[in-house]
Amino acid sequence: MPPVSLTKPVNLQFKLCEDGIGMCSYPADNITLVQEGQTEVFARGESYTIKMETVLPESPINKELGMFMVKLQLFDKSGGTVSSSSRSIMLHYRSELLRIMDTFVFSPLLLSGFVEQKQFLTVEFYNNYIDDSYNPAVGAYIEVQNKKIQIYTATLKIYAHFTGLRYMLFHWPLLSAAIGTTLNMCLLSFIALLSWYQIYYSRGNGNSNSVEYEPETKSKDKSAMEERRKNIREMLARERKATEAQMLGKSHSYPEQQYSTLETMVSREVSEDTEESLISGKNTEGSESDSTFLRHRHPVTSS
Repeated sequence: MPPVSLTKPVNLQFKLCEDGIGMCSYPADNITLVQEGQTEVFARGESYTIKMETVLPESPINKELGMFMVKLQLFDKSGGTVSSSSRSIMLHYRSELLRIMDTFVFSPLLLSGFVEQKQFLTVEFYNNYIDDSYNPAVGAYIEVQNKKIQIYTATLKIYAHFTGLRYMLFHWPLLSAAIGTTLNMCLLSFIALLSWYQIYYSRGNGNSNSVEYEPETKSKDKSAMEERRKNIREMLARERKATEAQMLGKSHSYPEQQYSTLETMVSREVSEDTEESLISGKNTEGSESDSTFLRHRHPVTSS
């Protein structure tokens, strides 16, 4: 939050005439806006109202002045002019009858010193001033362009026009704090809930995949092994029938060669099945029992 307001007293100075009476120059003052420890006065992108409040006595000289000019110049660190503005002001008109009645009504307070015959005048130089971020203003020069004016006091005031979030923070601080805290808690809770759901969901998917995948793999391997064994048994049965048919009209040497070749093929198939079962973590007792069964079922006959 930038400063809401900045108030600086204006100590008007002027050059005396040679005889030491009256003003021979315009009353003016050079004001430093930057406070100690600061480098910039105006917040970037924020609009400000700059005005000067003056207190003038209702003296005959001021009543005869009429309109007069007041000039404001904003300068940067190097002394160059950033912006300039001039405004005209004058005392409010009051008739002689009104002044007499006012003096008669407030005479007790006037005599006691609680009330004075003076007027408050406000000069507004800027209504929506936005400072240059690359060349910020650090000081102001005020000049009242009248050599006969009489001024009690003058004050330079700068007000910030907050909009959006800054406006809410300045005008409703408690409500803004409650809304901001609630939104932050909701956001953090949503992030925590999303993270927990992501971790839990990933773990659940990993377990379900492992549980569902392993039985499926085992069933597929087992069915493949059973299918291969069935094919081997059918092939052995066909070969056995063919061999028995040929044994009726041929010598014994030929069936012996056929049976040795068949035995070699069976042993290779069984060994391959055994290696596959070992790689996949299966028990080899089934393959060994099948090979033993085949040897007992189809013994090699010698000539």
